[in-house]
Amino acid sequence: MDYIFNNNHRGDALEVFNVKKISYAYKNGKKAVDEVSFSVKNGESLTIIGANGSGKSTLLYLLDGLLAPESGDIEIFGRNIKGNFPPELRQRVALLFQNPQAQLFLLSVWDELCFGPLQLGLEKSEIQKRTEELLELLDIKHLKDRGPWDLSGGEMRKAAFGACLSVNPDVLLLDEPTTGLDPRSQVEFVDLINELRHAGKTIVTATHDLGIIEDISDRTVVIGEDHRLLTEGNTWDVMEDTDMLLRANLIHRHVHRHRWYVHEHSHFGTHGHEHVVLREPPAITNPPLPPFAKGAHRGINEEVVFKMTEPDKLKKLLEHWAEHNEEHAKTYLEWAEKASASGDKELSSVLKEIAENTKKMDGLFEKAKKALGKD
Repeated sequence: MDYIFNNNHRGDALEVFNVKKISYAYKNGKKAVDEVSFSVKNGESLTIIGANGSGKSTLLYLLDGLLAPESGDIEIFGRNIKGNFPPELRQRVALLFQNPQAQLFLLSVWDELCFGPLQLGLEKSEIQKRTEELLELLDIKHLKDRGPWDLSGGEMRKAAFGACLSVNPDVLLLDEPTTGLDPRSQVEFVDLINELRHAGKTIVTATHDLGIIEDISDRTVVIGEDHRLLTEGNTWDVMEDTDMLLRANLIHRHVHRHRWYVHEHSHFGTHGHEHVVLREPPAITNPPLPPFAKGAHRGINEEVVFKMTEPDKLKKLLEHWAEHNEEHAKTYLEWAEKASASGDKELSSVLKEIAENTKKMDGLFEKAKKALGKD
């Protein structure tokens, strides 16, 4: 795969994209992008995050020349694109659509991967070699003779990504790339994005999957629900700013603080948990609290934490779960209602059963605490 993973920078301008106060509204008058400005450096990996409907996909369409801004300017490789996307840039900038069905149209996966190189006029032997390597890279060799209509959502996404890579673009625009992928494929996809980053590709990823952005990006742009730029900066700093993420409707979080334990609920459309348990003293004295712990119920006294015995810590943990067990049960019931509303009665029934079993845990937590008290 030398043609992809060799650094193929061509002495371009420092900035691949320079976006200056662009705006766009659809024919129905709905605003999609409102005076947004940002830049993307050559070889940089940038994530664009925002709630559904904030305009992330539209921004990618504008960067790919599929749409022209109503106002403002877009410079690509130093060239001002005034509603006219030069044909020579089509090979250099490739877009992976959120819905891969929108870009798969041939009779087989093999044909899809051959199509771009054929348009470039490559030799038949080179096209065959390139296509076989892509099938291997994406682990879809077994799908090469299948039609796009005969693929799962995740398989279609891999095939569409292969079609993007087949022309060896300098820039990849990825719209929700991990949607529809199983956990293993998600990890493989993130690893591949990072390989492409290290090879010098410029990557712009639009996503609301906050779980991947620190793994794949150097910098992050946040678009608010008003379709305007809310903030931009180092990805780690952006993820620390929970107040801003709440304003952007990217998280709905309740942070529960305890003397030795931090428990974070992050609701990214699901009920997720992050648990930080303080066990061993760090090498530095008075270490800073985790960013999401700031301003919560009460401060953590690290010295007290590290002096606690293991039974004491376990007791605190049990108290924590007992305290929030009812909340967990309510969440499962909410999921059951959504499943029922979507017509999945079997899933709804299972979730209700989980909720009932969760409620029964209250008594078991009390028994466990009493058992600890006897020690």
